[in-house]
Amino acid sequence: MRDTVRSTLARSLSAALLLALLAGCGTPAGADSGSSAAGEPSSGLAPEVSDAVSSDLQPEASSGAEPEVQALTEEDVLAMAAGTVLTAEELSGLDADLPFTESALTDEVFARMDGVSYPEGCTVSRDDLRYLRVLHIGFDGEVHLGEMVCNKRISADLLEIFRGLYDARYPIEKMLLIDEYGGDDEASMADNNTSCFNYRTVSGSDHLSAHAYGLAVDVNPLYNPYVTSAGYFPANSGDYVDRSADTPYKIDETDLCYRLFTDHGFFWGGNWNSVKDYQHFVMED
Repeated sequence: MRDTVRSTLARSLSAALLLALLAGCGTPAGADSGSSAAGEPSSGLAPEVSDAVSSDLQPEASSGAEPEVQALTEEDVLAMAAGTVLTAEELSGLDADLPFTESALTDEVFARMDGVSYPEGCTVSRDDLRYLRVLHIGFDGEVHLGEMVCNKRISADLLEIFRGLYDARYPIEKMLLIDEYGGDDEASMADNNTSCFNYRTVSGSDHLSAHAYGLAVDVNPLYNPYVTSAGYFPANSGDYVDRSADTPYKIDETDLCYRLFTDHGFFWGGNWNSVKDYQHFVMED
């Protein structure tokens, strides 16, 4: 019986000694088995493995920098649709005169006009017309890319005028070819679109308008209506017929638009006697 007890005790002591030895091999001398040398809980992984796992779990550091906006090139501007809003960052790399350009009517531009503002039987030569690209400040205060077709006689004048209006941040709501309105002058005016060329007659007559030759420009027409004894146009401009009222975007003889156009030799329809065309500037022979 005593031999059996001694044998059992011996086996127990041997097992305890083995566990102590194993624990000692896995713990650096002078360190607690449950802590790292820095006093932090141990991961139980080799240092290089632990570092790799920890690195994978960390979120990537943010640089805090905003994405860089690329300045526009000449090709970018020429490819943009009229009405596009441009930011200061986009414009920063452009030559100051680049957005104010004129060119002969390309096939692409003429295709938009053919059968619309340039109908069959139009007596104005395509070679006498020019396509303008300009910047203007919209009613939203943003920079918009505008377009216009005009007679080559006034193309240089218009570029200077619209550049002056842009530099002064003079508001022009829209500047699209009237072809975007199917050549419908009333629809274009009602939408307050500033335009020039449209081969058509004067409203209520058989005489060709100065617009038919690309020699007249209508600016912010909704707020500066065409007024006759028979009524006013566009039909939605009734609030702006009384020119003694303090209405927005009103063109009068103190207005910058009036001064720039008349300084370049244009006549203003607001000075006519039988009718008043407050939107209208025309270069007469």
